[in-house]
Amino acid sequence: MSGGTLHQLFDDRVRIEPDRTAVITDRARLSYRQLDARANRLARHLVETLRLPAGGLVAIRTLRAPDVLVAVLGVLKAGGAYAVIGPDQPEPPFLADARAVITHQAHLARIDDGRGRRFITLDGDAAAIGAHSGEPFDEPAVTGRRAVVLFTAGTTGVRRPVTTSHEQLRAAYDAWTEVYRLTPEDRVLVTAAPDTTEFTGGWIRTLGSGATLVLSRREAITVADTDPVTAASLLHGRKEQPDLRLVAVGGERLRLDEQVRLQQRLAPGARLISVYGPTEAVGCGTWFETGQLPGPVEDPERHAYLGQPFPGCEARIRKGQIWLTPPGGGDAVPTGDLGRRDGEGPLEFRGRMAHRVKVDGRTVDTYRVEAALAGHPTIHESVVDAGGGQLIAYVVPAPRSASPGPETVRSHLTGAVPTADIPRTVVPIKSLPRNSAGKVDRKALVKPPVRSAASNKSGSKGGGPLTSEDRAATGLAVALPVAIMSFFFTDVIWPGSTDLSLVPDPWAWFFRGLYLAESLALAAGVGFLIGGRRLMSSRGRPRGLTTAAHLAIVWLLASWWPQDNLYRLAAKQDWPRQAALVYTFNVPLMIAAGVVAAWAVWGGLKSDAEE
Repeated sequence: MSGGTLHQLFDDRVRIEPDRTAVITDRARLSYRQLDARANRLARHLVETLRLPAGGLVAIRTLRAPDVLVAVLGVLKAGGAYAVIGPDQPEPPFLADARAVITHQAHLARIDDGRGRRFITLDGDAAAIGAHSGEPFDEPAVTGRRAVVLFTAGTTGVRRPVTTSHEQLRAAYDAWTEVYRLTPEDRVLVTAAPDTTEFTGGWIRTLGSGATLVLSRREAITVADTDPVTAASLLHGRKEQPDLRLVAVGGERLRLDEQVRLQQRLAPGARLISVYGPTEAVGCGTWFETGQLPGPVEDPERHAYLGQPFPGCEARIRKGQIWLTPPGGGDAVPTGDLGRRDGEGPLEFRGRMAHRVKVDGRTVDTYRVEAALAGHPTIHESVVDAGGGQLIAYVVPAPRSASPGPETVRSHLTGAVPTADIPRTVVPIKSLPRNSAGKVDRKALVKPPVRSAASNKSGSKGGGPLTSEDRAATGLAVALPVAIMSFFFTDVIWPGSTDLSLVPDPWAWFFRGLYLAESLALAAGVGFLIGGRRLMSSRGRPRGLTTAAHLAIVWLLASWWPQDNLYRLAAKQDWPRQAALVYTFNVPLMIAAGVVAAWAVWGGLKSDAEE
């Protein structure tokens, strides 16, 4: 493993071949010498104006290339850590600790919140920055400090910051070098936006290897570092890129059939690899080429392979979840992704835990449904999500194909997935929404209007099945009149059971409160009988145990009303009746409590057994 700081990889290349082109954009070309000089001037400006401590955070709030690279290298050379956030993105709370914000004047109105923070504009402060020397300068080495704050994709929730050190990224570079095999002659197209983890990995791999970082799709390239959609677009016109020797696809997972098709569009000997590495586990990941498979795979559209770990990394499966261990044997990191491995074969992706949804109290594996939909000839892409208590399939039709109708989709899924996992609503869309890294943004999917159960004719008389919310509302509507009727009609059913004429106050009021509590418990039991079963099913316990626990809770709540009234009417020495009441009510109450206790601790007992 190489030591030193992250930007020393770049500095070494400046010394070796300073006049080689480092970066190409639509508007500019910079050599390694020119990029280094601009970064050195900014670094000196930061040191002079900020007195930046080792690892001090500087926010970069612009996406304009190549200024982002100048800012990134300048912050690192000044001894700080950087975080790139698009100027249109909301500011994460942790940026309140940033020592300064590097941006352009055009963005100030959006990002200056008046808190008196230091802003450095690359255009407005150009004269002050340019006054500094562009020559290299020595910087004290500090071990273990942070270099970059990256962000998770946030496609299902909030983008979370992930702090990464120089050592982690240097180790990652060593691992990437063995797989990508970049050379100084390579021209590497990186299509991800500068505020993504994918861009950070792209510039480190490229500039660390002495290659040319291409940020324009008009240029000839030898390597493409991109996402599945852009890869398909690039390879559609492969004749325009005759020297393309490597396509590395990250972001969304490639299905095996997609990877095979893309590979067939490349020239003989060219490589196509699928790269996997979540932001949470930055510095380690996996890569897959079709040659890693031991033989043909049936239904390739249903499989997405992650392959084998990068050199120095480890990938293990614990209880179905993928855990990655970085080079050097650090702590294993849970990825939130599900996977499996058959024997010594490559690791296979099986969906994200965060993409599973709950509908009517049960968990649905949406990846399984999406994989089944991928086998339909007229479906190009699909996403399955939940909304309004039902499953929704968003379907992108294949090129030159009509959008498949709901009945076609349901017919295709019948027998392939459980009946309850077949989406009730199918939404045809032109394309799936994606973020700047090319990943599907599920939060951006528009939920269709949800029809009520009364109006949703799904084949059953009177409408479709009730949702958990419907059942809860029905249970409440039934429980209220039950409580009122039981309180006022107890003496009708059991004459004299609530007679308090001989009980003096204030004790009579204590008994009236008890009678009211019994009526409310009866009502709660009736309501829970109607609405509680599906709520309990969401806890993931066995179905039989859940049913027993549901009925036990109903008994624990509802039995007090008849039990106490019958006890009050029974003579104390009427032993046959007393025994019958004990075995009718008290013993079942004890059993019910035991069933509920078993249901409550089942999850913990199961986890301990699996450990």
